[in-house]
Amino acid sequence: FILKAHVLSWSGDTPGLTKLMCFTGHNSYKGCRYCNIKGICVKHVYFPTIPPIGSNNLMSYDANNLPLRSHEEYEKMIRNLNCITTQQAIESLQRNYGIKNQSILYDLPSIKFPSSFALDIMHLMFENVAKYMVKHWFGVFFKNVGENSNKPYILNKTIWTEIGNLMHTARKMIPSYLGRPPRNITLYYNSYKAEEWMAWIIMYSLPLLKDKLPIKYYEGWALFVKAVRLCKKLCLFEEDISEIKILLLNFYKHYEK
Repeated sequence: FILKAHVLSWSGDTPGLTKLMCFTGHNSYKGCRYCNIKGICVKHVYFPTIPPIGSNNLMSYDANNLPLRSHEEYEKMIRNLNCITTQQAIESLQRNYGIKNQSILYDLPSIKFPSSFALDIMHLMFENVAKYMVKHWFGVFFKNVGENSNKPYILNKTIWTEIGNLMHTARKMIPSYLGRPPRNITLYYNSYKAEEWMAWIIMYSLPLLKDKLPIKYYEGWALFVKAVRLCKKLCLFEEDISEIKILLLNFYKHYEK
């Protein structure tokens, strides 16, 4: 018999999928592959739903109802790009669409843009959100040292030393079925692997940060932790997906504040 296979989805980090989809990437003004939010440049391009105070002629967005991309819209944009002949007009459309040109995967009937290009929990949540939140709490998130000072969520060196020592002490008591024993996050967070970030999120962060991180920031982080725990379930029901959406939306609002 003839066995036929159809590619339904692709996964990877953002730079890799950007090349595969022939999009302009996360450093461009139309950097999101899922929605048409337009970025704002303040030292670098970022994507707030509410523009900074004093910004003129910039759109606000509802984080719960973003202008999503669709396959039909993608097809229309590709047709428009293919019809243009002058380089200047092509570059203008590329900036406006966030698309460089037609991906080779467009010819596969089983592939839909952007829904076939799933988010990767390893890169998005473990090696991205968790790492950068820890940098906030260490007070090293911003390159400019002055921007890191006097923030209420920054924990001092004494607290981080205590947290690191507790993790080191716990190494001999962690059952092997829970994975690799935790490394001292204070000393080694820069070399943490995805598995270690996952364990930090799911198992260690809330107990170790309790009564150390101010309650407002602790409860905000707990929203993300609960969402990740739900994402790790082997079987997700519709109510789980709805709860994950609410948790991540509330975590985003907490972070923006």
